[in-house]
Amino acid sequence: MSGRVGLVTGGSRGIGRAVCLELARAGADVAFSYRSDEDAARATEAEVRALGVKTFRRPADVSDPKAVEDLVAQVFTAFGQIDVLVHSAGARAAWKPVRELTVEEWANYIAVDLHGTFHVIHAVLPHMHARGQGVIIALSSIAADMCQARNAQGAVAKAGVEALVRVLAREEGRHGIRVNAVAVGLTDTDMGREALSMWGAERAERVVRAIPLGRIARPEEVARMVAFLASEDGAYITGKIVQVDGGQFI
Repeated sequence: MSGRVGLVTGGSRGIGRAVCLELARAGADVAFSYRSDEDAARATEAEVRALGVKTFRRPADVSDPKAVEDLVAQVFTAFGQIDVLVHSAGARAAWKPVRELTVEEWANYIAVDLHGTFHVIHAVLPHMHARGQGVIIALSSIAADMCQARNAQGAVAKAGVEALVRVLAREEGRHGIRVNAVAVGLTDTDMGREALSMWGAERAERVVRAIPLGRIARPEEVARMVAFLASEDGAYITGKIVQVDGGQFI
């Protein structure tokens, strides 16, 4: 991926951080956004730079379309191109039954996980159109298919993300732009560990034991799939939702 530029939202931690590093290992220059954790962002920036590529970081709230437009403009000014967009930014779910969710909790989650996906893609598409090429990868979740109790936020938002990916693949393929999603199961990130902790030791053990591969994912395993889809090896793949979940949803 030498000579290419990737933009990763939510790139300072978890899966987003792993994606930044994987793209850098493949030779791409990497720009990434983050919400507020400056220490984590600086650490990721240093790790990416140590791999011998250029890097760029900016804080951005993906639920704010103006902030996203500014981010994309800054990346384009710094690098002159955006070849790969990986949208990894996400919010924490409340894990409540629908009747207990507040309107604010619902709106805040949808603003980041669904509207944020639209904002970022919408801001990047004109640049990809101008060059006649590009790859867009959205991070989704098996929650879109599992429709678990107490996770209406995740189920609805990620189902919307996956529908958007399929529509975009139909619209943009003729313009040289591929669009896919990677749907993850339980992953060893802050959010994944919080979910397991919230469920309690007994339920968490039962959930992990039920995964056919017997463990949760490592962020770098998800990142390798993202990098594959972004590379020339994935050049004939578009409109797909690729599950990286250890068989958690079959």
